[in-house]
Amino acid sequence: MPGKSVPLSVRVSDDDAVFLAALEIDDAVTPSEKLRALLHEAQRRNAGLKDASEGGMLLRDMAASARRGIRKSEGHLKRKSDLVLKLYERVPDIMAKLISGIEDIENTEELIQFERELMDQTAVLIKDFMALGLSKNVRVYDPETYKNEIEPVLELVELVRHHQKKAPKE
Repeated sequence: MPGKSVPLSVRVSDDDAVFLAALEIDDAVTPSEKLRALLHEAQRRNAGLKDASEGGMLLRDMAASARRGIRKSEGHLKRKSDLVLKLYERVPDIMAKLISGIEDIENTEELIQFERELMDQTAVLIKDFMALGLSKNVRVYDPETYKNEIEPVLELVELVRHHQKKAPKE
């Protein structure tokens, strides 16, 4: 339950006033409503810095407008990219984990767990990228770029396998 309202008087520059007037925020029309919405967003962002799942949702929200713009352009140009879609899906969770993991790690086991969770999330993204190559018609904007970029990755995979086979067993 929110506390009582406290009246505030603020002065802003002409540029900030123009920005605030033009700013579109759902359910916020007046400058006061917009400032309250911005404060609420700052509180959410602050909470997201401490909680990876909240941070992932916050980063997805921040990218939603750009993602909609990309989807609109894809529809208009009749092009699709599963690679771009996977980035919008996976990167917010990875970034949220990186941001939220900065504080409160008190022992080596927690540090190892932090790394393990990041590795799991990153491995899923890598697998998603690799799986794109299983299709004859890779859904990316430029299949040639995908092919050129994935080839060195595949070479690295082979080098890692070769190295692991030669490495002495512990």
